[in-house]
Amino acid sequence: MLARMSSEFVLARMLFLCNYALVNASEKPLTVQEFARLGGHARAKKLGKEKLKESARKAAEARWAKRKAELDQDVKRAKKLTKETRKLAKLAKAREKKRNG
Repeated sequence: MLARMSSEFVLARMLFLCNYALVNASEKPLTVQEFARLGGHARAKKLGKEKLKESARKAAEARWAKRKAELDQDVKRAKKLTKETRKLAKLAKAREKKRNG
């Protein structure tokens, strides 16, 4: 019977059954994000403190490296715009001299 069902249906059914088993009757059902959070807590318990710290450090370094790359691109764009602005200012001055001149 499972072979005929679509994978989305099977996944939805499994999620429903897990959700039904985990939640008391008085609480609202868990969302997908809340299920994911449960997995993160389980992984944190499984890893030792040192490995968890190392993983967090690597993640932070990756985030900062990405941000640094974005900032470097912004600096390059600003320098390019500054050069173009200077060129335009020189052209404007030359035009002004021609008019007055």
